[in-house]
Amino acid sequence: MTIVFQSAPSQRPQWVEQCLQSVEQWAQQQGFNYVFIGDELFDLLPQGYRGKVDGRGAILADLGRLLLMQDHLQKKGGQAIWLDADTLCVDPLWSPPADLHSFFGEECWIQQDEHGKWRQFITPHNAFLGFSASSPILPFLTHITESIINRADKDHIAPQMVGPKLLKALHSLAQFHLIPAAGALSPALIAELTSTPAEAVMTYKKVGREPLAMVNLCASLAATTEDDTQRELLINDPSLLKSLID
Repeated sequence: MTIVFQSAPSQRPQWVEQCLQSVEQWAQQQGFNYVFIGDELFDLLPQGYRGKVDGRGAILADLGRLLLMQDHLQKKGGQAIWLDADTLCVDPLWSPPADLHSFFGEECWIQQDEHGKWRQFITPHNAFLGFSASSPILPFLTHITESIINRADKDHIAPQMVGPKLLKALHSLAQFHLIPAAGALSPALIAELTSTPAEAVMTYKKVGREPLAMVNLCASLAATTEDDTQRELLINDPSLLKSLID
């Protein structure tokens, strides 16, 4: 049996609420169990870890999601999938792989480099990930995530130290199974999709990506009302995302 986990703070934008609803409906369509958990996700964390990164929700959740899935799989078996709250389901008929012990989302991140040139960075991300009870990666990733934070200088813990940055480093050695259909949109790409498509959209299209089924809209980078409005436009106008592969 497959279970889908999500978590979010009680105070969240309306567009994030729409993302959550889309994933819950997708899980029901697929016949999966769906479980939403609030801040009690952090109750699973070891005291030392929680104390060291207290107030830094993303880093707390980096380990919390792994412990949650590991606990479930040890007790119930099957498959566990995690999706961040700011992930939108755009294809409710899409199914994740059922025959893999571990998988992660793959993003095609579009941004300008220090010289102003548009570039794409294709990397793993942890806004979408899944494991079976037989996964050798889940217990290792849980261990190394906690170990890195325990050994890190509290004043020099980067926001993605045990999230995407860690996955990218490990992927270069382990070659995880990545899911291109579970991607993420950079702020630059979101801005162009909801206004006038230009260099960011062209750069994405040149890569020749497959259609997105799940897309992370990066709430952590939505700092203004305009950012929220752009994401609402994307959610309410499916044609904008479809234009990425036209």
